[in-house]
Amino acid sequence: MTDAPALLETARARAAAARPMAARRAALEALRDGLAAMEEELLEALAADLGKSRFEAWTSEILLVRQEIALALRRLPRWAAERRVGGRWFHLPGRASLRWEPRGAVLILGPWNYPVQLLLVPLVSAIAAGNAVVLKPSEVAPATAAAMARLVERHLSGTVQVAQGGAEAAAALTAQPFDHVFFTGGTETGRKVAEAAARTLATTTLELGGANPCVVDATADPALTARRVAWAKFLNAGQTCLAPNHLLVEARAAPALVDALRATLGRFYGADGRGAQRVVDARHLARVRAVIPRGRIAHGGAVDEAALHVAPTILLDPDPALMREEIFGPVLPVFTWTDRAAMLAGLAAMPRPLALYVHTRDRGLAEAVADALPSGGLCVNENLVHCTVPDLPFGGVGPSGQGRYHGRAGFEAFSNPRAVFRQPAGIDPPLRYPPYKAPLGLIRRLMG
Repeated sequence: MTDAPALLETARARAAAARPMAARRAALEALRDGLAAMEEELLEALAADLGKSRFEAWTSEILLVRQEIALALRRLPRWAAERRVGGRWFHLPGRASLRWEPRGAVLILGPWNYPVQLLLVPLVSAIAAGNAVVLKPSEVAPATAAAMARLVERHLSGTVQVAQGGAEAAAALTAQPFDHVFFTGGTETGRKVAEAAARTLATTTLELGGANPCVVDATADPALTARRVAWAKFLNAGQTCLAPNHLLVEARAAPALVDALRATLGRFYGADGRGAQRVVDARHLARVRAVIPRGRIAHGGAVDEAALHVAPTILLDPDPALMREEIFGPVLPVFTWTDRAAMLAGLAAMPRPLALYVHTRDRGLAEAVADALPSGGLCVNENLVHCTVPDLPFGGVGPSGQGRYHGRAGFEAFSNPRAVFRQPAGIDPPLRYPPYKAPLGLIRRLMG
């Protein structure tokens, strides 16, 4: 049983010690060194929980955390420095500035699909901002959750605590008045986290998901587009919040693109698709399996329940409802369009996604797609890669999330921006004090 009040009390007691710049740097260095020392344990845990290959586990999980730590150590003095803010002439000789201060005791709730990266990258931001942290890893990835607990115990026990458990533990934690709650996961659970945080007036960062559309027109190179789409869609067995959810392909380009996708998937994962990663558990396998009959199978479709494996699958003539449903698995519906205006109008009616993708040589179409549907991120002739650019804030909009992190945006997400104004003590113009003697017309000309 998670003792949520005790975890919060301990975090509040540790907050002052986490605040000094030296303490922040020491914790970031300890996390960096601990990540290196436990790399093999983490790779084994990711294989046990998700069947991840060593290459994909290292590049999509550990590497991104290492890069985030290196960036924070390099940029922290600049991020944390008090920033001068310009004022008006009548503020002189006073000076305005913005001071970035820790929020205090913060809670980070991680997901199961990238259980190292999506727990530790926010942790880097929270530590850099000077907070005391409670981490709640996902119980759906139990081996990695246990490894996270060992990592903290060995290397970060003075600043960070780990809470294990399932939905009840998460509910108990979010009921506590933390100073900030950071959540990564599904939209429906995100709503519950937001509701719980609202009751305690905790601020939140919500990194959710969405049915990310991928628009392709006839000017796009089919072979190149197929490689980029297939990599992004079927990475981690499609269990990626940024994965293209479905394709919206210009009808005359669809046959060539589908043929290229079939060939690409064969090269990537073998003719039977067995080279692809499995899904996380039986519950998610059943959910993904139920999607397959909702279209005509053009590739894949095989399911091995015992191995928790779904072959990478392409669906033609899919159920239109799949445009709005986050599939979160290795099934790619392909919709076609002939009328550009109608396609854009349909796109504009979709919920705002975490990412929007367009493959085209037509700059006008790329801009029209971007204008039609606001999204957390946008890639033109690429997929997923925007989230690996350290200086690009990452997050959603509307139902796909609120708030941003990565790099400076993450530091600011875990900081309180404090407005500061300093005035010399000996200067005190009488103009502002009653009884007011200056004519209002003069004040309007001077200050309006």
